[in-house]
Amino acid sequence: LPICTVGRMDRRGDCAADEGGARLIDKDAFCAQIRRCERAMYALAFSLTRNDADAADVIGKAICRAYKNCGTLRDEKAFKAWVLQIVHHTAVEYIRKNVHTLPIEDADAVGTDGGSGIDTAVSLRMAVECLKQPYRTAIVLYYYEDMSVAEIARITKTSTAAVKKQLSRAREQLRESLKEDFRDA
Repeated sequence: LPICTVGRMDRRGDCAADEGGARLIDKDAFCAQIRRCERAMYALAFSLTRNDADAADVIGKAICRAYKNCGTLRDEKAFKAWVLQIVHHTAVEYIRKNVHTLPIEDADAVGTDGGSGIDTAVSLRMAVECLKQPYRTAIVLYYYEDMSVAEIARITKTSTAAVKKQLSRAREQLRESLKEDFRDA
């Protein structure tokens, strides 16, 4: 189903008209698209805020912004990149307004059962969380959300060359930080 259409609002109010009244937003289609992107939205928001509550605030604000600006979406196939761009901008704005130290989860707070696969995953995730921006965002979107360099560039409003450089530098930083953990492996 298309998210935005031209037409009249039905009696049930399932579609909301924008300010001009010409474009309508199908709430169910919009919600379905948001549900498909919620994991990626959370991963991006959390990678920037490093806090569950702040990430939830960012996601809520971003969804409201996306809904209000749904009429600006040109290609519905690009919905995920479009909404992640909104999440990214909302998170950056949120961080600027709430300038406080963002906590990094304590290593002891993460439980492991002693399995090397879990230890590896925990070590890697903690190393990613310790990366500075914009390296952390590039890594999360590229490896955890399987986004292309071009999509990341569009979301972060940088060039593809800049994203490639960020990924390269992030990989090098991860290699250095994990070298100690996996020396014996």
